[in-house]
Amino acid sequence: MVPLTVPSTNCILIKTDAAWIESVSIAGLGWIVESQNRTSSYSAPAHHVKSPLAAEALALLEALVKCRELGLSRIRCESDSAVLIKAIKAESSLAGLYGILADIQALAFSFEYISFHWISRMRM
Repeated sequence: MVPLTVPSTNCILIKTDAAWIESVSIAGLGWIVESQNRTSSYSAPAHHVKSPLAAEALALLEALVKCRELGLSRIRCESDSAVLIKAIKAESSLAGLYGILADIQALAFSFEYISFHWISRMRM
């Protein structure tokens, strides 16, 4: 189960997104880390990605790894992938994503507070 405490206003906002090129199985992963006084953006390529959903999950995973490296302890994660957010909240597995989702769940325990939210693509 994902650790949860009472949310507070001192959470860092993490917004993730991905782009996938089916013909070469490559994805571009991106995320933004927003605090009250600073916004930082990050990106990374990913090879051998099987689906757009896998790309979205990898973007979130890479963002969590970076947040842990930065020593962030209270984060709110936002993604425009409703399927991904539902799977994380339900702690369920999806075909082809078992390992990525397990890694996301395991990393979630690195944080004092973490929450996952779907947001409309319009708000990204």
